Amino acid sequence: MSEADNDGVLELINSTYIKGEIEVLFSKEPNYLDAMNILADTVQVVVGKVNNKVEVLGSRSLKKAYINGEEKTLGYLSDLKISSGARKIQALSKGFEFMKTLMDDKRAKLHIATIIEDNRQGKVALTWKNKSPNVPNFYDLGVMNTYFILPIFPKFCHKKIKIINGSGDVLDKIVEFLNAEGRKKQFFPIYTKEDFLNLPNFSPNDFYIALEDEKIIGVIAKWEQTPFKQVVIKKYNGKWVWIKRLTGKFLPKENKPIKQFYLSFVVIKNNDNKIFEALLNRVYNDNKNYKYFSFILHSKDGLNISLKKYFNIKYKSRLYIAEFLEDNEIKDLIDTRIPYLELASL
Repeated sequence: MSEADNDGVLELINSTYIKGEIEVLFSKEPNYLDAMNILADTVQVVVGKVNNKVEVLGSRSLKKAYINGEEKTLGYLSDLKISSGARKIQALSKGFEFMKTLMDDKRAKLHIATIIEDNRQGKVALTWKNKSPNVPNFYDLGVMNTYFILPIFPKFCHKKIKIINGSGDVLDKIVEFLNAEGRKKQFFPIYTKEDFLNLPNFSPNDFYIALEDEKIIGVIAKWEQTPFKQVVIKKYNGKWVWIKRLTGKFLPKENKPIKQFYLSFVVIKNNDNKIFEALLNRVYNDNKNYKYFSFILHSKDGLNISLKKYFNIKYKSRLYIAEFLEDNEIKDLIDTRIPYLELASL
């Protein structure tokens, strides 16, 4: 992809959001490549054109992460988009044929991808046993829950757990804690001090830190990305039509970018829900001027229990390992650690 393709890529993204109970568009205006380069060491974008119009899109991002607790390079396949006018099966095959040449460089230990649960057509095309040999095997790792949390009413703050705001003075300790505790989860990104000093629209002050005997026991951060990544609710369907009628003033309006931020860099010692809730309540109470904030968890992660205490919209997707291997070979690539994804960098 070149900079000249930017407008065509954004047009395709903005026209191919997934239909479902809640139709959500994740846009990357004004510059797709700038948004994709956040927290990635390398980004490779595949663009397919018909009559000089972008009809097919796919990306591969490479980032250092913990796989089975060891430092490896993780590949993430994302933004697989095919226009309504393209011949989908043919376009999918050709797109992955080119993507395979990238994946064959062996720079990544393995590749992962997510597919929105309501995207039935996409799941069938990518997991069908008789699909093109150019399409990798998508090995199912289970459901990821994306929460859109609405800060409506004040929350009680746990007085026994001390919460402070981050700063440049404690950034080294934050990074040390993130990497030491984060590696207990599968695919947790490896962070450096420089990462947090160079992120757009982010500063060390956006961290929230839980302390016990002046030692870090939990970290989360607020990261607003509206200037370069936007979330838009295109339409409410099914039960959400009635929920919107009953609680309309609390739900985001349709077809407008939402004032929201990502709950990012979430690491809790021993996955303790009390620590998580203490941090979450502080963030919740400090940011009432936002319509909502979003966060992603694997369905088997014990922290999901805490999210039941907050009014939220839950959006499901499936996580896959995408490799040109058989199921038994893919299964041997990872141990039983619960997967972690950083929603802000997807």
